[in-house]
Amino acid sequence: MTTPGTPESPLSILCRGCGLCCDGSLFSHVGLEADELERLRALGIPTQQRGSGKEVLAQRCPALKGRDCQIYKDRPSSCAAYQCLLAGSLVEDRITLEEAQAVVRKAQRLIADGHARRFLRQRFRGRKGLD
Repeated sequence: MTTPGTPESPLSILCRGCGLCCDGSLFSHVGLEADELERLRALGIPTQQRGSGKEVLAQRCPALKGRDCQIYKDRPSSCAAYQCLLAGSLVEDRITLEEAQAVVRKAQRLIADGHARRFLRQRFRGRKGLD
């Protein structure tokens, strides 16, 4: 989590309470750089080999516990670079953290009801891909 006395940014709070980019709702896998493989293995995070021979981090990510990434500070570069549309709106001060969290709750309800595909595309598909 966070170091005592060090406040998390609104973006970190949003991301670590959302997890939609990590739980398989948006992506099937995350592309990895060669140097990330050993680091993930050392952290006990398994990877998968695709038919092409490329190693990827399958989604639902094994580092995701509930909605929180357990390796957030050590996550792969593709994960760190990804910013969904909702996060972008938060960073650009177009919405508040509370409004963004309400959107996440709505997405989670829609996913549970099986009606989330369009909503996720409109609100969460990002500007930077994970592959």
